[in-house]
This record gives sequence, structure tokens and C-alpha cells, in this order.
Amino acid sequence: MAEAAIEHFRNFPNRSLGIGTFNIKQQQAILEEIELQLRYHPEMEEYFSAGREDHFFVKNLETIQGDERDVIFISVGFGFDETGRLTLNFGPLNNEGGWRRLNVLITRAREKCVVFSNFKANDLPLDERTPQGLRALKVFLQYAENRDMLISEVTGKDTDSPFEDAVYRTLKDHGYEVRKQVGCAGFRVDLAVVDSDAPGKYLIGIECDGAKYHSSPVARDRDRLRQQILENLGWCIHRVWSTDWYRNRKETEERLIGAIEKVKREPKKTLPRKHIKKAEANIDEKHELELVEISELLSGCLADSVPEYEVCKRLGISTVNGIHEKSTQKLAEAVSSVVEVEGPVHVDEVIRRIRTLWGLKRTGSRIQDALMDAISVAASYGYVIKKGDFLWSKTTKEIPVRRRTGDPPAKIELICDEEIAESVKLVIKSQHATKLEYLIIQSSRMLGIQATSDNTANRISKVVNSLIRKKQLTKMPNGMIGFA
Repeated sequence: MAEAAIEHFRNFPNRSLGIGTFNIKQQQAILEEIELQLRYHPEMEEYFSAGREDHFFVKNLETIQGDERDVIFISVGFGFDETGRLTLNFGPLNNEGGWRRLNVLITRAREKCVVFSNFKANDLPLDERTPQGLRALKVFLQYAENRDMLISEVTGKDTDSPFEDAVYRTLKDHGYEVRKQVGCAGFRVDLAVVDSDAPGKYLIGIECDGAKYHSSPVARDRDRLRQQILENLGWCIHRVWSTDWYRNRKETEERLIGAIEKVKREPKKTLPRKHIKKAEANIDEKHELELVEISELLSGCLADSVPEYEVCKRLGISTVNGIHEKSTQKLAEAVSSVVEVEGPVHVDEVIRRIRTLWGLKRTGSRIQDALMDAISVAASYGYVIKKGDFLWSKTTKEIPVRRRTGDPPAKIELICDEEIAESVKLVIKSQHATKLEYLIIQSSRMLGIQATSDNTANRISKVVNSLIRKKQLTKMPNGMIGFA
């Protein structure tokens, strides 16, 4: 890394550089090695001076927060030891919230990240007990190696049938390490055989087509499309039919074992060296988009910590007869019931919830007027608090941040500024400081918005600017957003 830092300033003297490490010992080791390199190359000392604008630094995960440079070298540091053993103790990444520290580290670069590691993503095995920080590291390493962010993980679910259990036991008896129900981009293979040379990689996925498969009315289409999608995601698929398994067990086993051994004998696919050099040279090309994609992926970890939006299930009044036949007082009580569970909530969403719980598919003008009158009464009687187009429960003390997964729809116009502000603060709290574009993406994902449109970005940006004006947040000289 020290040699690469010297070479960086020879080739790109006008591009700032920083190095991020996983702990203090790695930080100190790199600093010492750079001092040694500068003895051999004294003409390069000016580039490592602390007096330069955007000066060179070496910092660990805990101290790199808020810093930003054109290029960031990332030292993984942990890895295979001299005996060839890879431990899964990665220091801060193993701890609660470790993925947040990694997210901070990989978003410090304006133009390019270069990762230094003595192992690859496929060397890092995952199971259902793996800490979230190590899962995020595997995603990042795989992306750094080949721009692929799809990671297959063990779902922790059991097999679906005795037939799958029988195939599983047979593979185990032949000495293979096998995982059940391995997921990849929303799809699962029934069984996956682990590559003994790279425990974080799977040799082959095995589909066991038994009773569940034959019960499908579109079995043939399911077969073709599912296998095509899985193979496009990088899987090698072998299919075992239940009828063959029970009628010709020996031959079916031999074909299965033969398919696995054939894959083992095939040469491992690697990225061509010329492609790596080209990717290294074009440091500006599409890099901003790539960093956003990585940040977006890791932001899913933060979104998972946010509770899902709770929907009101009972109105507290009888729904017999039509809405327009109920007294305004009773409808005001229904409004209060919805707001008590879902507040702060948009007026349109309150109307839709009452209509849905009443069993109606649409809201006519008569019903719309009746409910708007009820909302006015509920606010005037103090049942609820009305702020613009949003209704709040009078008992609300803390503003909730909720992830919307379908009902209500994740639309920015249905979310009040106060909840957006709280989601922004949660992102800042997890990362200490970040660029505005990452802040917009991660806060929108936290609210359940899966595609950040211009409308969404503009709304969140306005909330951020409002927080800056109120001196709750600040924009740093390097463009990062953090707490004031």
C-alpha cells in the first residue's frame, strides 16, 4: 500500500489520496511503511505533507468519518495468515452496527476506491449466524472484484420435502458440504454444494423437482424460466427428478455426483488481466453511480432496523350501513382511531383507510365530503392535531420513522416533513457525515421508497436544507452533511 501511494502521486499528482484501515494497528503499520518509503523517495515528501489542501492521511474506521478524498485506498488488513488459515474475526465489523462503519469507509472517495486484500469474496463463507458487517464486506469485495453485487446466502430454511432430505443426505455421505435453501436475488435453489477450495462460493445448485413442482399448473414454464434466471445470476444448475430418484436411484446418484465432479474439474473463471487494467485506468468513468449503488445496497441494512408501518385494523365504530349514514361525531371517532395508530398520516390516507375498512373500493364525492367534515370535527374537538395535510395523534411524543412495504404506498407526498427529517437524522447518526446524494438515497430507502425519483430527491433535499437553516445539521467545507 505504501508503494502504491508513492506511485499514485507520481501518476496523479493533482488527485488527493487517503488510506482507510480496519483498526489502529493497521493504521500505524502503514504509516511506518510510508515513512520508510519516503526515505528512499525524498522527492515525494511534498505530496505527503500535512500542509497541502486535502492532504494525504491514513485513518482507521473510527476516525475516517467526515473525511473525503479523490481516491481512497482501503486496507482490509485481516485475511489469510502464514498457515493459510482465514479467521472470521474482523474486529469492528463483527460488532453490532459494524456494517455502518464499512459504509462510512467506502463512501469517502470522490472518484475511486482501491481495495487491498489477501483474500476474495468467495473465500468468505456466510451462514445465518454471520454478522451483518461481514455480509456487507462480502458484498463490497465481490463488487470491487467484478462489479457484481449479487450474493447468495443461506436463508436458514429447511428442505421442503423428504425427497430433498434424501438427496441432501446422499451428498453429505459422499463428503460434500451442502447448504439448504440458498437465496440469490430473490430466488432460492433447494440445495447448494460448497466449493471446498473457496468456502464462500458454491460449485453447483441442485433443484429437487418433486410433488411441489408437479403441483404447479405451469410447471414447464416454471422450469425453463427459473433455471434461465438462476443461470444468468451465475449458478450452475443440476436438476434431480423425484421419479428418477425412486425408480433408478443408483443411476441418478451417479449423474448427480458426476455433475458435481465435472464442475470441480473445470478451470476457475477469472477476470482477464487486461480488463482489470482498463478499469483501473478509467478512474472517472461511471464511478459516482457505482458508489451510489454500493451505498444504496448497504443502506438496506439500516432500513432493516426501521419498523414497518403499522396499519389501523379496527375503526372502533360499527361499519353497518353506509359511511354517509353515520353521524359526523361517529366518523370523527373513526378518524381518531386511524390517526392513533398511523399518525402522523396524510388526510388522503385516512380517508382511504376508512373506506377500505368499510369494504368500499372507491370514495364517491358524498363519502369524501362526509369524511372531510369528520376530520374537521376531530381536529376542532381535539381528538387529533391537524398540520397542513397531515393528522397527528395528540399523544405523539416522538416522531416515528416507518418503512412502507406496500400499504400504505411508499410515496414521498404521503410522508410528512417531520418523519423525513427523522430518517435523515438516523442516517447521519449511523454514519456521522455523508454526501447529500447518499443521504437522499439512504433516507428514502429507510422510508420504503425503492426508486429515488427527482420528486423524492427534491423533497428530501428541501428537508435537509431546512435542517441546515435551523442549525440542526451543517454542511462541511468538503461538502459532507453532518450534525451541527
